[in-house]
Amino acid sequence: MTEKPHELQPWQWPDEHWRGIVNHVRAGRALRPKQWPGNARCAVALSFDSDHESSELRDGGKSIGRLAWGQYGSRVGVPRILQILRRYGVKTTFYVPAVVAMTYPDEQRQLVAEGHEIGIHGWIHELNSVLPREVERDLMMRAADTLEKITGMR
Repeated sequence: MTEKPHELQPWQWPDEHWRGIVNHVRAGRALRPKQWPGNARCAVALSFDSDHESSELRDGGKSIGRLAWGQYGSRVGVPRILQILRRYGVKTTFYVPAVVAMTYPDEQRQLVAEGHEIGIHGWIHELNSVLPREVERDLMMRAADTLEKITGMR
């Protein structure tokens, strides 16, 4: 084969190439305790990506339909999720791009006020895997500063 793996489709990759990709992210030791607190049978972690319009914006799109789909998350999705979380007394993490936080600052403040955590989800939901390291770092730091300014929490 004369082509380099990056010139091939994934189904054409040599085994050592795709195995190298998979092995790069292999998990370490198992973290499950011998027994869960309170004799629970398992533990559950909930998190939500509050991307709203950012997925369309990230791709440079201006589709009214896709932007409306994103707005649905703030108008309907997050309020429904919060209602369920309140009913069961559950706290969780919402991962929010900075652009979304700037678009919906009251939503972010409400999440924090109700005891939820806001996690950084990029600046505009960019694809970090294609960014140079220094650009990714700059965007993450800008996002952290923006989320802190809006929510009062770092």
